[in-house]
Amino acid sequence: MNDSPDQLQSLCLAGQEHLVAMRYLQAEAALLQAESAAVQTGDWDTVARLYMPLQECRRQRRQRCGEGTIKLDFVAQSESESPDAAAIARQVPHGQLLIAGWGTIEPALQFREVAAAKQLYVETFLAAVYPITGGGRAVAVLPNAAVAVPAPEEMPIDRLIQRLPPHSVLLPIAELPKGARMGDTATFAHTMSLWERLHKPFLAMAEATRDLRQRITAYRRTIEIDYACELAHQKLSNTARQLAREKAGGA
Repeated sequence: MNDSPDQLQSLCLAGQEHLVAMRYLQAEAALLQAESAAVQTGDWDTVARLYMPLQECRRQRRQRCGEGTIKLDFVAQSESESPDAAAIARQVPHGQLLIAGWGTIEPALQFREVAAAKQLYVETFLAAVYPITGGGRAVAVLPNAAVAVPAPEEMPIDRLIQRLPPHSVLLPIAELPKGARMGDTATFAHTMSLWERLHKPFLAMAEATRDLRQRITAYRRTIEIDYACELAHQKLSNTARQLAREKAGGA
C-alpha cells in the first residue's frame, strides 16, 4: 500500500465522518484501510489515534449484532448435511450465530464472507461438530482458521480435545441453546462470555510480549479472533503511543 500522509489522514477523516453518521461498517472499513497503511509505514502516532474510533465502530457493530436474532445451533447433523451459508444469510441477516460444519469450519468461513460482502450486521463463531465415542456429539469453537481441524472421526472426547487447535472451546451439543431468540441482555452476556473465552489467551500472550512491535502484532492477532475486544484496542493504542514517543525521541 502506497498511501501518502494526506491520503492516510483522509481515510481517518472519512472513518470519523462515517462513525458520527452511525455508518459503522463503512467507518470500520475506512479506518482498517488507514490502520493497515499506518502500521506498514510505522506511523505510530496515527495508529494510536485511530484505534479508539475503530474500537467504537466495532463496539457498535457487536451491539447491533446482539440486538438481532440469536441462533447458536446451525449444526451439521451428518457428513452429507452441511449448513448453507447463503441460505442462512437470507434467513438471519441480522444477529449472532454459531455455524458448525461436520468436522469443518468452512460453512462458518463462507458465511463470514457472505455477511461482509452484503454488509450485514450479523456474525458467527467458527465451529465444527464431531461424533463422540459412546454416542452424542460435541461442538468445537475455534479462535481462528490458522490451524487445521481434525477429521470428523468418532473418538473419545479426551482425544478430540488433544487434537483440536490450541485454545479451542469444546461444548457438548446439549449445552447449545436451541432455536432462535431475539437478542436481549441475557443472550448478549452469553455470547460475550464465549468471545472472551476465545480471545483471553491471545490477549494474555500479547500483554506478556516485551518487544513493542511484536506486541502490536499480537494485539492485532487478538482482534482478528474477536473484533470487538475493547481491551486489545485500548492496549494496542497505548503501545503505538509508546512507539511514537520512541520514534520522536530518536529523530
